[in-house]
Amino acid sequence: MRHTFKHLLLFAILSIPLAIVCMSLQAHTAYAKQAVPLGSCGDTVADDAQLFGNRVADVLAQAQAMNTALQADTRVVTVAPEKLAGRSLSDYYYFVQGRCPAWAGQNFAVLVVAKGYDPFLHLGSTFNGKLAAADYQQITLSNRSLLAGGNYAQGAINVLQQVQKKLSPNYTWLWVTLVVVALLIAGAVLAFVFLRRRQSVAAATGAREQAVAAKQAAVNITSSLGRKSQELAPRIEVLLALLPPATATQLQRLFEASKAKESRVEEHLGNLLSNPATNLDGKTTHVEQYTQMQRSYQQVYTEAQEPQYLQQGIESIVARLERNPQESIDFRQLTTANSRQSGLSRL
Repeated sequence: MRHTFKHLLLFAILSIPLAIVCMSLQAHTAYAKQAVPLGSCGDTVADDAQLFGNRVADVLAQAQAMNTALQADTRVVTVAPEKLAGRSLSDYYYFVQGRCPAWAGQNFAVLVVAKGYDPFLHLGSTFNGKLAAADYQQITLSNRSLLAGGNYAQGAINVLQQVQKKLSPNYTWLWVTLVVVALLIAGAVLAFVFLRRRQSVAAATGAREQAVAAKQAAVNITSSLGRKSQELAPRIEVLLALLPPATATQLQRLFEASKAKESRVEEHLGNLLSNPATNLDGKTTHVEQYTQMQRSYQQVYTEAQEPQYLQQGIESIVARLERNPQESIDFRQLTTANSRQSGLSRL
C-alpha cells in the first residue's frame, strides 16, 4: 500500500509540468491559427475586426495615395482584441508576417489597428531613419480621441496621412532657397545694370557738355574773326590811299593773308556744323563720339588763334599808321612775332 502511494505521488509530480507544457502549446497553436488575417496576403486593407464599417474604400484610397507618394506597399489590418489573446499588436504583425513573408519587404508599410490599442506601424528598411519613434508617438496621440470614440476609419486615414507627410521628402526649403538666391542674383544684376547705366549717362552728359563748350568756343572765336575783319576792312581801305606804296602793299598782303586763314577756319567750322554726326543738335550718343567731337571743335578753335593774332597785329599797325601814315613799319618782325605766339598757343 505504501509502495503504491509513492508511485501515485511520483506520477502526480510528473503530470503537473506536462500539463503546463500542453496548455502552453495549445495556447500557441490556437493563437497561431487566429494570427492569420481573414483577408488575403495580397489585400491592401483587411478589415478583419469590422472596424471601418462602410469606409473601407476611404481607407483603401488613402493607402493607395501613400503608395503613390512614397513608392511604398501599404497594408492596413484590423484585429479583434479577443483574437490577440493578450498579445501586442507587434506580436500579431510578426505572426501575420510569418504567414505572409512578402510583408517583410523593404518598401512595406503595415498599419495594425485594434479596439483599445494604439495603432502599430511597421516600416520596411527603405524608410529607416525617416520616422522617429517620438514622431509616431505624437501621431498616435493626436488621433487617440478619434480611435477611442470609435471612428477607426478616420483615425487610420489620419495616421496614414501624417506618416506619409513625415516620410515624404520635403524640398520646400530648397525651393525657398533657390527662389531667394535667384531674387538676390536678379537684384544684383539689376543694381549693376542700373549703376552702370547711371555712370554711362553721367559720363555721356559730361562728355556732351565738354563737346558743347568746345563747339561754342569755336563758333565764338570764328565769329569774332569775321567781325574784326569787317571792322578793319574800311579802315585799311582808307589807309591804302594815304600810305607809301611799299607800306600799303605790305599791309594789304598781310590783311589778305589774315582773311585767307579766317576763311579756312570758317570752312572747317561749317563742315562740322553741317555734319549730322558732329552738329550736337539734341541727339544722344556715346562718350567716345562726344570726345571726338570735342577734339574736332578744339582743332577749329586752335586753328582760329593764328588769324586772331594776325588781326591783333594788323589792328595795332592800323592804329599806328592812322596816327602817322609815314611811320616805317617792320612787317617781318610782326609776322615772326605772330608765328611765335601761334606756336606757343598750340603747345
